[in-house]
Amino acid sequence: MAASKILVVDDDRFALTFCRQILEEEDGLEVVEAESVDEGLEIIRAGGIDLVISDLVMPDKTGLDLVEILQLEKPHLRVILITGHGTVESAVKAMKMGALDYIRKPLNPVEFKIVVRRALEQTRLAEENRELRNSLKLYDASSRISRTIEIEELYQIIFDLMLQETGATRGFLYIVDQEQGESNIILSEGFDADDNEDLDKKMFEELQDELAHLSNPYIPEHPLATVVKYRSSSDPVRSSLFIPLRNKNELAGVVVFFDTERDGAFGEEQLRVASFLCEHAGSALENAMLYSQAKILTITDDLTNVYNYRYLNNILDRELVRAQRLNSSMSVLFLDLDSFKEVNDHHGHLLGSKILVELAGLLKGAVRKVDAVARYGGDEYIVVLTDTNSKGAMIVAERIRQMVEDYTFTESEGFPIRLTVSIGVASYPEHGVNKVELLHLADEAMYKGKHGRKNIVYVATPGEKTLAGPIDPRLTPNIT
Repeated sequence: MAASKILVVDDDRFALTFCRQILEEEDGLEVVEAESVDEGLEIIRAGGIDLVISDLVMPDKTGLDLVEILQLEKPHLRVILITGHGTVESAVKAMKMGALDYIRKPLNPVEFKIVVRRALEQTRLAEENRELRNSLKLYDASSRISRTIEIEELYQIIFDLMLQETGATRGFLYIVDQEQGESNIILSEGFDADDNEDLDKKMFEELQDELAHLSNPYIPEHPLATVVKYRSSSDPVRSSLFIPLRNKNELAGVVVFFDTERDGAFGEEQLRVASFLCEHAGSALENAMLYSQAKILTITDDLTNVYNYRYLNNILDRELVRAQRLNSSMSVLFLDLDSFKEVNDHHGHLLGSKILVELAGLLKGAVRKVDAVARYGGDEYIVVLTDTNSKGAMIVAERIRQMVEDYTFTESEGFPIRLTVSIGVASYPEHGVNKVELLHLADEAMYKGKHGRKNIVYVATPGEKTLAGPIDPRLTPNIT
């Protein structure tokens, strides 16, 4: 068992020596001396002290000052005061401020040893209780992590709990796309991630060798050159902690905590906490990923991997509610390949299916991430455009029409096929206020093109069931 380290603070050299002689008669005690409060504080801040014994009356800072400072810096560190007969009231005051006990001068060796042993036992029990409470907190945190299967919610809980339990004040969580080889910050705290573009990539580049195979929490031994921008300053990272989030053998993301003011802000305790939570987060991530994949299978079309018709209803409901709440707009594009039946008749349904897959890829590449592409049935697709009025929707539709016209389908199969598409446009609130109206009007507009010259975009007329003529591409501004 390690020896208990006791710091004795007294400006009287005889008193220091007397205390040391008494304490060293006991096994398992190591005594360190300081002749002033400032000298004692330096020793305490270096770490490893289990108990402090201090004279009450000293020049400059007193034992009372020491108790007050330690209540702020080391509230768990216990202090015993030594006082003369005339200063008992001050000793009692110090106990009210947080001192554990006091002993009167002249010291009685037997009484002194009893008080010290009692203080060390209380310190041990308090430390055990604190560790037990911390363990219970960590197990409660791990239980919250384990119960969460929605991936977005899980990332938020992991980040919040790690932030709380490590005592960090600034940091971010970035997720890793293994297929694309890219990362993206999705959560941050204590700074503006938008003002620090590619912060995750800059840190990774600086610590590339250390982070390349990161499997356990890691604290760099040196400050980083990477600078974090705040509103009024730009400061280098002086301390940092990297916590990997792994799904089986793959890196799913990394939680990064940092401090731009202090060296050594993270240590063994933060590593212990991070390692515990990291282990439980890995199992939870695996379950959440499996659930997410299963969920995706229920909402996507088996052939094309875009959303299916069933989930299209949810998308439309969600976007209409959002548009109504924000007093915004949204639009629906109804698309149908021209003469697709002839392709199936002449080349077979297998090649036709490959065309549908390629068309889905074209559509996903032609719209924003916030927009949605769904297969309505057969060769019909729906595109839902967020925060887009009819003018913007017509521009997107024309871009898609031109893209399809210029594209050669199934070229890799040795059967190059050129096709065109007819598109109908309907917008909220210009043409309809619910999904039934919008889908019907967009569908009717599309069939107007199909029954005309095809390869064209039609838009519904506001407030009417009739439809306007085709868009003239020459009058459409070229935007991206």
